[in-house]
Amino acid sequence: MEESRKQNENQILDTTDQFEGSRSILRQKKAALINDLSGLGRCSLSVQLPVLSVMQIECLLLPTCVLSNHTGYPSFYLRDLTEDLDPMMAEWKKQNVEVDAIVTGFLSSEKQIHHVLHFLDLFQKPQTLVVVDPVMGDHGKAYPTITPALQKAMRTLTDRADVLLPNLTEACLLTDTEWKEQFSRIEIEAMAVRLTEMGARKVVISGIEEGNKICDCTLEKGRQVHWIESQKSAQMRSGTGDLFCAVLTGALLHDQSLEQAARMAGDFVRKALDVTEKLNVPDEEGTAFEMVLCDLCPQCEAK
Repeated sequence: MEESRKQNENQILDTTDQFEGSRSILRQKKAALINDLSGLGRCSLSVQLPVLSVMQIECLLLPTCVLSNHTGYPSFYLRDLTEDLDPMMAEWKKQNVEVDAIVTGFLSSEKQIHHVLHFLDLFQKPQTLVVVDPVMGDHGKAYPTITPALQKAMRTLTDRADVLLPNLTEACLLTDTEWKEQFSRIEIEAMAVRLTEMGARKVVISGIEEGNKICDCTLEKGRQVHWIESQKSAQMRSGTGDLFCAVLTGALLHDQSLEQAARMAGDFVRKALDVTEKLNVPDEEGTAFEMVLCDLCPQCEAK
């Protein structure tokens, strides 16, 4: 038992072995999460925090707004925190905060995107991983909060992304591609290339339905497109994009390739959806990811 405990401790230390300058130190990686916080319904920060925590990443939270429950419910109460973002950033700066990753999610206005750009100016370093989930719509339609000004500002944020994670609707919105029910792989690949030309270094267009399959299109700038296929299982729910983003970010911080990270994220979301369906969880309550959360632990062990 004691030998097993020590071995586990050594594995954890191995995964956090980093270098600062010429001095080798042991430290835990940190990710700043900029997203909304919903008290009811599993999405956004309430799913990203536990996922990244179990993947051994320390999370620093910058909530953009607080909701009683997510917007998929018939009604909700929302407290906007736009005016609080700069003061919170200023306090972080006083504390000399440094992060290994910055992850952005739902942003309710053009003004919030400008605050995020300011956050990147303050805390992004050459080695910082910037992951942008451009939450703007789904199933061919933009969300009601998405104005032309916000859409334009999101393109500016795309230029700062190391990794961009749109679904097919959001890829169309970012590239000014007219929506249709069926896109060919060549058309989707062209959108991925266009997104890299707009500034994103890596792109994953996720949740693409092809018959009885769900596919993700991955592209690293200047490299070949890769497709990841899996059998379609349960229907997507609120918060699945946030789960995908969190797992992918954690995997990248553990030095997995983009394709490996996307595959791991997709597999985890599908497992969570299958369990959720078996438990008959109401749609608005999101995904019962907690039931499979421990599956992420072995994936983080040092190679």
